[in-house]
Amino acid sequence: MNRLRDLLLVSFIASLSLVFTPVYAGSNAAETITQAEQDLKYATRAGAVWRLVDKATGSGAVGIDKLLKLAKKKLDEGHNDEAKRLAALVSWAALSGISQAKSQEQAKPHY
Repeated sequence: MNRLRDLLLVSFIASLSLVFTPVYAGSNAAETITQAEQDLKYATRAGAVWRLVDKATGSGAVGIDKLLKLAKKKLDEGHNDEAKRLAALVSWAALSGISQAKSQEQAKPHY
């Protein structure tokens, strides 16, 4: 029963992220950053903040909170496309982290 619930939850969140993808595509960088801030806040509450490797930050993994700060910096510098790309990446990682945390809430050792 739990597996079915988890599968449905993961499917729902995956579908939700696909639904929001066109929203990010039609919005400007500032709106995308605002949405990413909200998504990051929810991921932080769920204890699901991922670390990602991105070409903008070098070869090491950084937390998505650092990527969001970089997106804000890029927006201030006038690099709107890069700011929007980074903010969309933060939103995706936040939603995926929440999905992962929810799916593993009831995880138990299996012997």
